[in-house]
Amino acid sequence: MNTISVKKSTSLRIDQELYAYIEKLAKKENRSVNNYIETVLTKATNFRMPNSETVEAIEEARSERGSLERFSDGDSLINSIR
Repeated sequence: MNTISVKKSTSLRIDQELYAYIEKLAKKENRSVNNYIETVLTKATNFRMPNSETVEAIEEARSERGSLERFSDGDSLINSIR
């Protein structure tokens, strides 16, 4: 199962020489300029989209949060394990 990514269209003003340079870099990697910029920004910002399995696990954990046993300190946790 894949997560569907909704794209936001935006306008970007960029120096012509920088754009030409980015265009060359994108061409070297056989990418569109848009894809190249998105890839570079994703890496630079350390942005990660969780896959559908991870999203489901997060939702499950959030729904079970209220039923989880809580411990005030480490000793209480250890005693519950024994």
